[in-house]
Amino acid sequence: MKKENQMMDALLSEHARKGAGDDTDFLESLEKRLDDESSVTSITAAQLDTQRSKLPTIGMGIAAALTVAAVGYYGWKEPRTHDLAINATHDRENQAKNLLSNRSKQVLPKKKREASNKPTAKDNVLGEIAVDKIALSESSTISDRQDSFAPKAPRSSAPRSSAPKPRRNILNGRQGRHFESAISVTIAPRVGDYLEGVDERKLTQKALGDRYGNFVDNAFLSPWESPLSTFSVDVDTASYTNMRKMIQNGQSVPTDAVRIEEMVNYFNYSYPQPEGKHPFSVHAETASCPWNTEHRLVKVGLQGKDIIREQRPAANLVFLLDVSGSMNSHDKLPLLVDSVKILLEELNADDSVSIVVYAGSQGLALPPTYVDDEGRKTILEKLSSFSAGGSTNGGSGITLAYKMAKKHFVKGGVNRVILGTDGDFNVGLTDHKALVSMVEREAKSGVFLSVLGLGSGNLNDAMLEDITNKGNGNYSYIDSLREGRKVFLDDMMGNLVTIAKDVKIQVEFNPAKVKSYRLIGYANRMLKPEDFKNKTIDAGEIGAGHTVTALYEIVPGNAKEAAPVVDDLEYQKNKAHPKPAERTLVDNPHMLTVKLAYKGPEATKETESTYFKTRVKDSDLVWTDASDDFKFASGVALFGMLQRSSEHVGEGSYDLVRDLAEKGRGKDEKGHRTEFSDLVRKAAQ
Repeated sequence: MKKENQMMDALLSEHARKGAGDDTDFLESLEKRLDDESSVTSITAAQLDTQRSKLPTIGMGIAAALTVAAVGYYGWKEPRTHDLAINATHDRENQAKNLLSNRSKQVLPKKKREASNKPTAKDNVLGEIAVDKIALSESSTISDRQDSFAPKAPRSSAPRSSAPKPRRNILNGRQGRHFESAISVTIAPRVGDYLEGVDERKLTQKALGDRYGNFVDNAFLSPWESPLSTFSVDVDTASYTNMRKMIQNGQSVPTDAVRIEEMVNYFNYSYPQPEGKHPFSVHAETASCPWNTEHRLVKVGLQGKDIIREQRPAANLVFLLDVSGSMNSHDKLPLLVDSVKILLEELNADDSVSIVVYAGSQGLALPPTYVDDEGRKTILEKLSSFSAGGSTNGGSGITLAYKMAKKHFVKGGVNRVILGTDGDFNVGLTDHKALVSMVEREAKSGVFLSVLGLGSGNLNDAMLEDITNKGNGNYSYIDSLREGRKVFLDDMMGNLVTIAKDVKIQVEFNPAKVKSYRLIGYANRMLKPEDFKNKTIDAGEIGAGHTVTALYEIVPGNAKEAAPVVDDLEYQKNKAHPKPAERTLVDNPHMLTVKLAYKGPEATKETESTYFKTRVKDSDLVWTDASDDFKFASGVALFGMLQRSSEHVGEGSYDLVRDLAEKGRGKDEKGHRTEFSDLVRKAAQ
């Protein structure tokens, strides 16, 4: 124990001497020390007692590392303001906490949490500090122990002496400071938190089923038996961004986290603008299938009508911000707030913003405020005041947000709730189906829902996608400020202004030209053939300027020849798979027909849909002669198939994906296609 104290004392002295610019070196030194001191990488049942005796040391070591960061910072930056000190301390605490948490999970045995609630402090005064901070974080919340959802008070212009009086603690004979109001998370995690590390992979796989849901890729179907393929459009993009973050962080990608249609639709394509009465155009292109040259690939694209920004209708936006404890990470609440600030710059004096926050309970943080010069300043100050703490009562927050949006409804305008969360709803209305039902019910009021997913670990992807689908909105995942700009700046019109809702696609295949077909992606958006004409069936929405792309892989030939061969039945006169009654093939040169159904953005459930269709012939082109969009979209689809370990990849490979992406890059003004090529290269390593 004396040796451990000397090591931490030396690190503290060196870190304080070097100053604030050496956090990376400090953490690397700490990690190296852990590597040198710990030779145990796994624990058997027989070693449990031996390792248990070391747990207090580990808990105190974690407390020491985090306290060092806090003490060092206040020692170096005492002249700085109280608020700046708090923010920087949280950053250092999170870095050290994440480092040590990840390493501890690798070496500690599994044990029930209640068996050891707190690390003991009998060997070192550091343990007393750790236990003290645990108690504080459990009994108090941010902003001098107010409700955890409450925003901080606006920054005061009062002299520094008005700040909370610091307590004094002794750390191995050294003096240090910290403010009670700066502690919003457990600084020294309980030993029980680490005892769940064993069998983590099994637990994670189980958790992934809950987080991402489960779905099966569409199979090849015979148009003789299933001539109609019907599905709801999807303009969500969250799956691609979430997958991108995992790959960039060197993580494996869970199969069901990959929704190929969201990957394809993350990118924009050059489809013609609509002409005539319909709010979107339909474009189809055919060529050989890159991963199986004996097959054909059909790309169906929709292009939503562009709207000039100056002609955008007034917006009534209610931001529903999750400020619970699970959002206390640099890639969650701070990133969410910075992203919302980007959108704020695009709003004007005709637009109003309300802010509802939720944690253990919910509250109206900002009533409707017009975004003129004074209002913009007020909104920015409010956004900058939020901190994370408490459990997540998301259901209650959504109810209040819809209430505010309906109360200040703008007829003919944009009325939308924008939810930013990691989806970890753990108190209040937590039942998945109940949340979905509530959102579906509220959507009938004409208030649409957009969802922004953030962070990892707690991300309840399946639930967020579900409530978005039923809330007449779109689901995005923000992993960086650059992505925040894409969502709130580049794609703002499409993400806010809806031009058509309940948009359904139905493709009819000609059995004389198509032996079998398979829709790539959209597995959890399939509809029954009869749903296409059913005006009461909910479907997806298209925003201004949005593009929607779907790909079909087709086995060419006569479907009748491909029908399964079975013996004659003994107790029936007809065969098991008879020719459909009174159906005769029509001599027609078209391969397929694309049918569209949609309603206006203000239509009700009882409003009749509008229908139109486009017939498509096979071009007989090979994929190398197809458009840039065709090559790139097929490359993204193949990448998704490889990530899902699809049985339909044929001759597909990462090399082929890169080839398709490079040949289909086009102008790429925003750099998104170039970034995709880099992502594929990293995934293939």
